[in-house]
Amino acid sequence: MSEGGGVIAYQGEPGAFSHEACLAFFPDYEPRACATFQGAVDAVERRMADLALLPVENSIAGPVPEMEAILRATDLKILGERTWPIRLQLLGVPGAELEHVRVVRSHPMALKQCTRLLADLGAKAEPVHDTAGAARALSQAPDPHVAAVASAKAGQLYGLQVLRANIEDVHSNATRFVVLAREQAPA
Repeated sequence: MSEGGGVIAYQGEPGAFSHEACLAFFPDYEPRACATFQGAVDAVERRMADLALLPVENSIAGPVPEMEAILRATDLKILGERTWPIRLQLLGVPGAELEHVRVVRSHPMALKQCTRLLADLGAKAEPVHDTAGAARALSQAPDPHVAAVASAKAGQLYGLQVLRANIEDVHSNATRFVVLAREQAPA
């Protein structure tokens, strides 16, 4: 598969795990954030992106529910797979304290990957569209009783502090991604 530049679409906002995977696996490509998985597929189908990198399965939470139907419905080709380690951070606003967290927001798949911490905190899990989006929203509406589960990169981008690092239930946590394109790469 040629990795010599272009645009690669992903679901999420800057700082999302999909964004990190794009930067790591396709450093010569410009990442394009899309609000939804289908939006990333549409970007490739409409030639606004050359590739899409989308998660299909997490080692803790299992298959990404929406992706099976999306992959069946598209004519895009799967060029390959990549696996990315997922290290979840519990992020809070500067000055927040772990023992005061009452609400934790993140993508539903991320919340499924840190159930032990959520149970230990007794915090209410609130699913949102994206891990990095949860971090961005917290930075825009600071509340010391709310935390976001996201990447360390998202915490840095949005000025949040790590309340607890590596909160995934299993530390070998990883997500399998597929690389989609309009046509197969030449042999």
